[in-house]
Amino acid sequence: MKKILFASFLLSNLIYASTLNDLKITDEDFIKISHSSQKNFVFDRINELMLLKKSLKNVDDDFTKLNSVNDFFNEYEYVDDKKIYNKADYWATRKEFIFKGAGDCEDFVIAKFFTLLELGIEESKLSILHGIHNNIYHLVLAYQEDSFSDVFILDSINKRILPLTVRNDFLTLYTLETIDLKNSAYEKTDIQYLSNYKWTEIYLKSKESVN
Repeated sequence: MKKILFASFLLSNLIYASTLNDLKITDEDFIKISHSSQKNFVFDRINELMLLKKSLKNVDDDFTKLNSVNDFFNEYEYVDDKKIYNKADYWATRKEFIFKGAGDCEDFVIAKFFTLLELGIEESKLSILHGIHNNIYHLVLAYQEDSFSDVFILDSINKRILPLTVRNDFLTLYTLETIDLKNSAYEKTDIQYLSNYKWTEIYLKSKESVN
């Protein structure tokens, strides 16, 4: 019965269905949302993402996409992991971020990264910078057209897209990379390793859904 309901819903709106597929929303997710007291808010956020992607479908300009996606997700509430997930540090998938409608810096970056990929931004132009903002570890999404261009920052705190060269409030420590999760040679207590590990988990979990 659940699958019939879900299939009927998908068939009623193919664009919406595509967005649900991108987010990897399962039958169980759909039923759970439908019975939630927050269902209207969750479906609204999914619908808004669908409309955003539809509006940018035929846009060729990268900065139009960057600004639209940055502004879109920066409307979400910035909330500590402890309050949402009761964990000191939790990296949410874009699906989880949209379901909650709130998150911290990693969640904003992850959502923006995969949405921009779906909109046709080349992955080689995007990177994730781990750094320090106001003496606190912070993640931002970076965009660079080519190796000779300025690096622009998409941030959940300073919400204007600005060149890294003028972001005196952010100190870059390193760029996140995907790693071999089975390689035990890494120092597990190293913060760079832990960040790369969590990023790789999210990357592998999310990348296959990007067209």
